[in-house]
Formats: sequence, structure tokens, C-alpha cells
Amino acid sequence: MQQDHVTIETPEHIQFSYELAGLGSRFLALFMDTLIQITVLGLLWALVAYLASLTGVAEGFRDSEIASIPLIPLIVLSSPVLFAIAYFTLFELIWWGQTPGKRLGGLRVIKVGGQRVGFTELALRNILRLIDFLPALYTMGILFVFFTSRCQRIGDLAAGTIVVKERLWELPARPASAAATDLDIEEELVRRARAYMAALTREEIEAVRRFIQRRGELSAPLRTRLAGDIAEPLYEKFPGLSDGERTHPELFLEVIYRAYLEQQQRM
Repeated sequence: MQQDHVTIETPEHIQFSYELAGLGSRFLALFMDTLIQITVLGLLWALVAYLASLTGVAEGFRDSEIASIPLIPLIVLSSPVLFAIAYFTLFELIWWGQTPGKRLGGLRVIKVGGQRVGFTELALRNILRLIDFLPALYTMGILFVFFTSRCQRIGDLAAGTIVVKERLWELPARPASAAATDLDIEEELVRRARAYMAALTREEIEAVRRFIQRRGELSAPLRTRLAGDIAEPLYEKFPGLSDGERTHPELFLEVIYRAYLEQQQRM
């Protein structure tokens, strides 16, 4: 029986619940990614054709013996396939399991254990798109997503990954009575955090992101303890923090995450 949600327990015995991405949301993300790939490939081919016509390379190639080699047409025909594999793998590696289409749709690829996916898993799941596509238009992949309990296509099953819907996190609205000085102080903290974001590793930012997005599922004592555990090794990477600023680890993590979001919007 197919599940709507999957519960993952971390090594620290903290449970997180994720909503699985179904056929509809995955199709929309794939549709957006396909449009982007077609646009980029079309522009590249047009540029190559234009440069070839200017330099006379096209005529020289047709008259040469190289054009008669069967391998050359095969490489040319397979270039969209190679481009698609590289597109999905690189974007999901750089954006922690997201492509432009997945980011617009609020989806993310993660390991079945909840960890961030690495290059090996991403390369495997995307190379196997060739099988998921068979016999045409991702028919095999659609059948596997529909009939597997965790909505996994063949590439996901082989790589040990799942696609989940990511909850978009926003800062809580400030009460109307909030003092302007409080807002100014918070903006100053975010500005300072942006200056030191480069000192954080991808794993540290990922830990902050996961905590902020899932903290509502934790009990108050566990939430406080986990915030302190995540924040403690990060304090030294943000010099100039006062003792008072170190006493509110969850607010510190909020500021880091807000700085991260603003940094992503500028990319």
C-alpha cells in the first residue's frame, strides 16, 4: 500500500515526518526541468550552428572522412541524454537534492534515512532515468512511482532515495506592538550573519535548515536541547557574539537560516 508520509528516525532518536511527493508534483517539477533543458540545448545548438556557418566548419566536416564514422552521429544524438543526466546530477548535488523544477515545486531528494544525498547516489538515480523512461515518456518510472509504497522510481530504489515535499519556512510574523529597536537589532544580527556564512560547511547549514523546518514536531525540552547542540559548535564561526546572544540558541539558528535564505535569493 502506498504511503502519503514517511517517518525517519535520526541516530539521536529524533523522528521527522516527511510528506512523499506523488506523481502530480513530480510531473510538474519534471515538466519545468524539461522546458529549461530544451531551452538551453536549443540555444547551444543554435550558437554552434551559427559559429560553424561563420567559420566554414560545417562544410569541412561534411566533406571529411570523420563524418562517415557511425560513432559520431551516435554521440550527437545522445547529447540530450547526457545533458539531462548532467543537469539533474549537478543541480541536485549543488542544491542539496533540488533542481530548478523541484525548487519551484517545493520538492527535495533525500536518502531513505533522511540524510543529504551524495554524488554517488545522485549519479546512479539519474543514469537510471534511461530505464525509467522506457518504453517512452517515463512509462516505467510512472508505474514504479505509482505502485511502490514510498513513491520510488527505479533510480530511487537503486540509489536508496526518496522525493519529499519540503515545508517552506518563513519567519513568524512580528506582533504589531513590536518595538522598532527589536527589529533593528534582528536586522543587525542577520547582516552580521551574512558576513560569516562562508565559514559554515554544507553539512552545518543543512543541520540548521532541517531543525528550523522540523522544530514544530519536537517537544519543548527536546527542541531546546537540540537547538543548543546544533548552535554550540557554530558560535566560534561568528566572532563578536556577546554572552547574551549565546543564551538564545534557537534565535541564533533562526538568524543563520534567514541569512541563508537571503543569500539564496541573491543567487
